[in-house]
Amino acid sequence: MPYEPIKIRSGGREIPAQLHSPPGTKTTGLVVIAYGTDGLENNEHGPWKTMIEGYADGLAKRGLFALVPDYFVKTGTAPGIPAAEAMMMRRDDWAAALSDSVAHAKTRPRVDSQRVGLLGFSLGGHLVLRIRAATKPRVLVEYFAPMLDGIGSAGHVPYAQIHHGTKDSTPGTGFANAGAIEAILKREGTAVTLYPYEGAGHGFAAKDESNKKASALSQTRTLAFFETQL
Repeated sequence: MPYEPIKIRSGGREIPAQLHSPPGTKTTGLVVIAYGTDGLENNEHGPWKTMIEGYADGLAKRGLFALVPDYFVKTGTAPGIPAAEAMMMRRDDWAAALSDSVAHAKTRPRVDSQRVGLLGFSLGGHLVLRIRAATKPRVLVEYFAPMLDGIGSAGHVPYAQIHHGTKDSTPGTGFANAGAIEAILKREGTAVTLYPYEGAGHGFAAKDESNKKASALSQTRTLAFFETQL
């Protein structure tokens, strides 16, 4: 499905974003999607642009808006190794860009400001967790996020999902992170479900059967979850 390119103001900068809109005229929910360190690009590590736009299209087909902000633009950081190296130094700026994207989303025509969700992959998963207190999403879904030095201030999210491969060996994002994040969210009163994907690695991008199954099943679960809760 085609999307509308829009701009979001954040700290004096304009951040480009994709707005994927559902058909019809009804007021509905919206999901802000945060990419990982490879940005919104297809590269040798995985088809990230294709994957993320697939989620956005799937949400629109289920009657929800999807907003994909290019949050690296806030700091002029290139995706890939530059973003990974700048992660700790630029993390607060990127989180602010995503928070501003949520604020913008709540002002869009046909968007119910009480029905906003967050979806993040890897670094993006870490960032959406860190803004949960400030943005107060109804639903949060994170994929293979690292803990790093913590996931930010406590904030009650009513519903959450965690998707993580049991064979994730990427430094900093191993499967132990999934259980640690689950425990924090449960202590905050979130109804959270952790989905472990046996034999799957980081990004679910490998060509073996375990990763292909994890990629397809996790997307089905996520889209159904947002459709039900938003």
